[in-house]
Amino acid sequence: MKVLHVTDADLHARRFNGYDLLDDLATRGIQGKQAVLRKSSDNPDVVPLFDGRGDEDLQSRLQEVERRHSIYNLLVPWGRLLAETKEFRDADIVHYQLIHNQVISLYDLKWLVGLKPSVWTFHDPWPLTGHCVHPMGCQGWLGGCEPCPFLDRLFPLACDRADQLWRVKKRLFSELDLDVVVASDWMLDMVRRSPVTSHLENVHLIPFGIDTRIFAPNDAQASSRRRLGIPESDFVVLFRASTWEVKGLSYVIDAFGSSQPTRPTTLLALGESGLVQGLQRDYRIVDLGWVDDDALYPLLFSACDVFLMPSLAEAFGLMAVEAMAAGRPVVCFEGTALPSVTHAPECGIAVPAGDAAALRAAVDRLAADPSEAARRGSLGRSIVAEDYGFERYLDSMAQLYGSILSRHRSAR
Repeated sequence: MKVLHVTDADLHARRFNGYDLLDDLATRGIQGKQAVLRKSSDNPDVVPLFDGRGDEDLQSRLQEVERRHSIYNLLVPWGRLLAETKEFRDADIVHYQLIHNQVISLYDLKWLVGLKPSVWTFHDPWPLTGHCVHPMGCQGWLGGCEPCPFLDRLFPLACDRADQLWRVKKRLFSELDLDVVVASDWMLDMVRRSPVTSHLENVHLIPFGIDTRIFAPNDAQASSRRRLGIPESDFVVLFRASTWEVKGLSYVIDAFGSSQPTRPTTLLALGESGLVQGLQRDYRIVDLGWVDDDALYPLLFSACDVFLMPSLAEAFGLMAVEAMAAGRPVVCFEGTALPSVTHAPECGIAVPAGDAAALRAAVDRLAADPSEAARRGSLGRSIVAEDYGFERYLDSMAQLYGSILSRHRSAR
């Protein structure tokens, strides 16, 4: 069986955009290829749609036109190039991934799906809304996004055409013979409630999988800390540093800036550099920036005592599962997929969204009671082995592709 994954870039988000599946699913007899706008790897199984013909300039101009007219993902022409590739023509199934990053026009999707049996992974609620990636408590997506009170959210609109874009999606999905994959019960509930997608019959809950051999439990903590230059006796808090408001860094800064730590504490920041230097008077700061080193990345989780993920919007939360696999407790906000993914309150700790004081209180409690942290961490690793194992994930994807191909062959 041949499966083509379609997304915006190959190496960025490789753990869940299909790139890592190219090799991993070969053990299940599935030959994987990937089509992307921008290719960074030297992998011969990845084909770039941008190929030095002035495509970058054209994309930039089309993005400007869409911004000017307050539309999104309607004018890009790369769906036609995709259909012309040998990889598309040879594929038995096409798996669309992060295509809302202006990879394929919504107007081309019906035509493409008509050419090949297709599946689309909803990595976030964008397919259900007028324009935003995450509605974050707004209920407009349930009734047509009219009017939109949050035009500045990603992807922003200069004037309110959110209702028109919502109707484009509703009409599109009414005409698609498409399988949809979601990674969490939270996202599955949104798909079932949305007027855009509630009629779809083939919606599949397949959580992402974690290789538990890579993310190690407590016995790797000392060596990981030595590698990162962190004192072995410190209490270590890992979190993602991002200027994107939905990732909740401002609440982390407020939480730790409110008072001095109860014990020597290291803040381990992963992502954008230089965002937490204001806390260095009271805390040891290890500011890593982006980590692309596959060997270093898992060490971050084994080095920490607790992982904070105070996202205001999250459709799955792969980093939280990686922390659980490493035997680390996770503290998150309510109102996203994370409480259910981390099995809060038994395993994960979910506090009210936007409550920096509650976030800090949860961290201080874990710092004061290592036995609670150890208990939650041990339970988290067990949950990952049961619910988020990598072999289970590969089996589920292989079974899905087989069922899609079988159904389409029977229909023909």
